[in-house]
Amino acid sequence: MKKISTLLLLILLAVPAAAQAKIVIASGAGYRSLVDKLTATYTAQSGNEVERVYGNMARVTAQARNSGSVDLVLGDKSFLEKADLDCCATQKVGRGRLVIAYPKGKSFNGSDDLLSKDVSRIALPDTKRAIYGKAAQQYLKNKKIFASLEPKLLMVATVPQSASYVVAGEVDYAFINLTHARKIKDSIGGFVIVDETTYSPISIIVEQMSNSEHTAECTAFMDFLKSEEARKIVAAHGMQD
Repeated sequence: MKKISTLLLLILLAVPAAAQAKIVIASGAGYRSLVDKLTATYTAQSGNEVERVYGNMARVTAQARNSGSVDLVLGDKSFLEKADLDCCATQKVGRGRLVIAYPKGKSFNGSDDLLSKDVSRIALPDTKRAIYGKAAQQYLKNKKIFASLEPKLLMVATVPQSASYVVAGEVDYAFINLTHARKIKDSIGGFVIVDETTYSPISIIVEQMSNSEHTAECTAFMDFLKSEEARKIVAAHGMQD
């Protein structure tokens, strides 16, 4: 029995420390499919576990600032710069793109479609707290149709919430990001990528919190994001540079 116990102890001690490491990454909810795929691939390669937290960016940054448990934050560069988190490293992930999604049985051929009398509701994320809500508002103002459409706009908190309305067929159109649009493409009629000159560029980055106790693991994950495999995942989610 003693020999068996000793053998078991040796096996446990032989498990690499990296396999027991866990970092926490907080991300905007609209990037869930991307972050899930990136972290799953990273864990499979390294053995390092990654806990994921999702929400609107205001909540994400508040949690990162106040909880002391968040190691990495993924989101829009402009929002994170304004949040002014105490970070020690930054890694670019890709470029975000705004799309207009529509339910099955409908189509989208240009901004004039939004003005149709048959259109009653258009979903979009929060124009103050969500980067794609801000981008949608910029697009509508650039097209000089925001004031006309404002009564039809249904503002929600996040990209997934905006998408849920178009999936359910409860809105005529929804502004979401390309990453999430690709995720739900089989559940909707389709989507159109919005002209990127009609809204401010959206750069998605990862920031490492200065108070993280997992410096080595954070560095390993940031290095993974530079790898060819990670870049392929990012491109597959519509966020290539």
